[in-house]
Amino acid sequence: MTHQMEIPVNFWAELERNVSSKVGDALNTDEVPHELLISYLRDLEVMARTACDSRQTVQIIASGRSLLGDREVLGPKDCAFSYAHL
Repeated sequence: MTHQMEIPVNFWAELERNVSSKVGDALNTDEVPHELLISYLRDLEVMARTACDSRQTVQIIASGRSLLGDREVLGPKDCAFSYAHL
């Protein structure tokens, strides 16, 4: 038996706003080390590529990583939204 948590309808939209806010704050202050936020965003991007049907959400996360200086390409080239980081 599989127990999967249902994601609330507004989860991805709220996540987009939170990512944008966190990245903006990180660029304007030195309170949160960029490496920690980049690691968090990498995890979110992996989750979004597999569980989200919005290219925009993946793009916001990937763009946030890029703005923070992360140039790592995530996931195989044939996964969902593989070229969202471009």
